[in-house]
Amino acid sequence: MTPNHRKAGFPSRRIVSAAMLALAFAGAAGCSSKHELTPEQQAQADLAAYETEIRRIIPDPARADQLVALTNQFQQMTQESIANMNQYRAKVSALNSDYQATRDDYEALFSRQDAAREAFLQKAGALRERMVVFTSDSEWEQLKAARLKTLEADLQQLMD
Repeated sequence: MTPNHRKAGFPSRRIVSAAMLALAFAGAAGCSSKHELTPEQQAQADLAAYETEIRRIIPDPARADQLVALTNQFQQMTQESIANMNQYRAKVSALNSDYQATRDDYEALFSRQDAAREAFLQKAGALRERMVVFTSDSEWEQLKAARLKTLEADLQQLMD
């Protein structure tokens, strides 16, 4: 750089270097303060990642589409089950605070929840059997980690 360039409004190398270093630190600080996802957002992100894995691992687009559709159906059923569980918790809490609640009230609530859980397990088992049909043993095994991550997010959502 010639002396005339400095006079013409070009900053010195030190100033440019200092500015770049400051920007790098500011960028690093911005990246390190990631916003945590809500359990619902995490479940959606994990589901999207699972769908991507399905399409990556299963070479036949028709089979991949079928598995994605069944996965979405399973996820919808899971979300409904989570909502049901949250309603159940609220009802148990209401019964616990009701001094007039009887044993029959509790037993009726427990019976309804048992029936809902049993229906979910029946549907989930049937859906899983349908899902397995669209994958080879190898493909199913390769998708295991992504499936477990999706399940983990669902369970976290249930815990909150």
